[in-house]
Amino acid sequence: MKWGTEAMKLKTSFINTGILLNDLKRFTWIGAGYLLLLLSIVPLKVFMLYSRAQERQIDTTAYLRIFQFDPYNPIQVMILIIVPVMTGLLLFRYLMDGRAADAAHALPVRRETLYNTHVAAGIIFLFVPLLLTALVSWALVAGLGIEGVNGANILTWLSNSLLINLLFFICSVAVGMVTGMTTMQGVLSYILLLLPSGLSVLLLHNLNQYIYGFAYDYYFSSKIEYLSPLTRLTDISRNPFQSGEIAIYLGVSIVLYFAGRSLYLRRNTETAGSAITFGALRPVFKYSVTFCFMLLLGSYFNAAQKSMAWTYFGYFIGSLLAYFLIEILLNKSLQVFQKRQIRGYGIYALAMVVLLGLFHFDWTGYESRLPEISEIKSIYMDSSFFPLNYQPDVPAAQDVDYVYTPVKAIFTDQDNIARIHALHRQIIANGPDHKESSLSKSMKNAERICLSYELENGKRIYRQYEIPIPDYAGSLKPIYESREYKELHNEIFSFSPAEVDFIDITGYESNKSLRLIDRESIAQAFTALQGDIYNETYEEIVNTNSRPPWAHVSIHIKNVNNRSFSQDWKKSYANFAQWLKDTGNYEKARLVPGVDITCAFIDRVPTKNEEDSAMPQSKTRRLDIASLEEKPGILKITGLEQLEWCLSQYHRNSEADYEVFFVLNSGEVISGFLDEASAPAFIRERFTP
Repeated sequence: MKWGTEAMKLKTSFINTGILLNDLKRFTWIGAGYLLLLLSIVPLKVFMLYSRAQERQIDTTAYLRIFQFDPYNPIQVMILIIVPVMTGLLLFRYLMDGRAADAAHALPVRRETLYNTHVAAGIIFLFVPLLLTALVSWALVAGLGIEGVNGANILTWLSNSLLINLLFFICSVAVGMVTGMTTMQGVLSYILLLLPSGLSVLLLHNLNQYIYGFAYDYYFSSKIEYLSPLTRLTDISRNPFQSGEIAIYLGVSIVLYFAGRSLYLRRNTETAGSAITFGALRPVFKYSVTFCFMLLLGSYFNAAQKSMAWTYFGYFIGSLLAYFLIEILLNKSLQVFQKRQIRGYGIYALAMVVLLGLFHFDWTGYESRLPEISEIKSIYMDSSFFPLNYQPDVPAAQDVDYVYTPVKAIFTDQDNIARIHALHRQIIANGPDHKESSLSKSMKNAERICLSYELENGKRIYRQYEIPIPDYAGSLKPIYESREYKELHNEIFSFSPAEVDFIDITGYESNKSLRLIDRESIAQAFTALQGDIYNETYEEIVNTNSRPPWAHVSIHIKNVNNRSFSQDWKKSYANFAQWLKDTGNYEKARLVPGVDITCAFIDRVPTKNEEDSAMPQSKTRRLDIASLEEKPGILKITGLEQLEWCLSQYHRNSEADYEVFFVLNSGEVISGFLDEASAPAFIRERFTP
């Protein structure tokens, strides 16, 4: 009776001590090996770095990086990814062998107890090495007196490591319940951990091929890597886990634990060696893999060929290969090209054809949806969603006194809201004409337009388009020429002259430079530049011909290390040019005919058949000046007014009529291009037959 009581007690306990001790005895090498690896990549690395501190200065950041998960510690990241999953594989490997599974389940122990005991053993193998490593690291840092690394840094490393190890291990265990093959368990574990981010990327990329206006960049840049713990792991150091993420990971671990236990109780030992152990999950597995592989190959061919025909080819090949390879795996036979399998693939293919066909019709109204002006509170419009989604990284060092934050181009002026709304309406109206070329990436002179509406009711609408700029120049012109647009897109309006330390003006393609340090000059330069920016036209802002500036203006801010921003001195900036002339600094900051340039040569741009080789465009280089002078038909100019005109008008767009070569006093040559449409008489007369 006593034996029966003990047996009953043994059967109903949460864990079995005997089995736990057996696991600890059999798999002690897992914990020992894990501990040695951790000690070698954390405390040993700290000591190695400390020993080198006698030879050279070691930054505190170097010590902190040892306790961070980022590309600087690839070995540590790989260990955290591999060891927990491998532990789950080893502890439940007996399930993959029919005889071993029968022997384990023949013991007078409930399956639930077996499951709990093996999970507990795995947690011990993973958690104890982490705890010991943290203690050794803390003792070492404290004993060596290393400043900048404290207990909080080590505790953060420990808590993150424990959380990741728990999630990865439980995921491996749960996956092991649905497969009878160790290799499949490992592969499916990593697929499941990567699935949220990976599937989201595939879905976004493929939706972007069909839906005109789909805000692909917004969703792709909205921390999509946070959806997967595998990709999130490498970003923890820059962006630590938030309390919500920790709760989600713990919650997922608990759900996977109970899901694995439930599946373990229902699993038949006869399914050992099967790819999928539950019949109900086999079609789910088959069609899920087929769908994902179809999206993957479709995305690949679309990115490589920029063609919807190739995209459909990728869908077909991807789904066909995946479907029948999974059939071979599930049936353990090559005899899968039977009527039943072919009919199954046919049904899947038909369903996908219907689904893809629906995307060719705006049946949800997504493409034509446009809020009323009265509903709009503000509109974000830019060429990218990056500023809108930008979140600064948490600085690793405490002495960082500036964090870059891009300006969000959010328009609140009612006139601009109406103009952007009208532009969007025009884009939608032209959708049938531009949709096909936009989706196939074949549009010329295209520019990306990203829109984000904030409505009065708090809702947001996101859209993204690739539009041909010449077709929308009339709508874009009043927006670009508005004061609000210029203030949002030029940093000079974000600061006052009082905040500026000094201004450097560096001549373009020359060694000329000028530094402004007195307060009056800085204020006057600021005012002149701001006035010129306000006076810029749409054509000057767009600068389609890439006309280089006279100089680069670098504005340095007070009391902020290495904080500066650039503002070009464009050739259309009359106020700034006049101010430089008035202060006697004009010739100090730019190339001047007669002072820096002796002459120039102008020649017809050769046709492609006449070109011997491609040459860098608008770059300072050395040429044989004598050969230029002797070249038949070339025009040499030395007049100051003619040289000034050429300097102010040359650009870098090789699709031009003339090429110009400026000869500097140093013997170097600057080359560029000129257009016949704007060429003065002295050029046209020389080259007109």
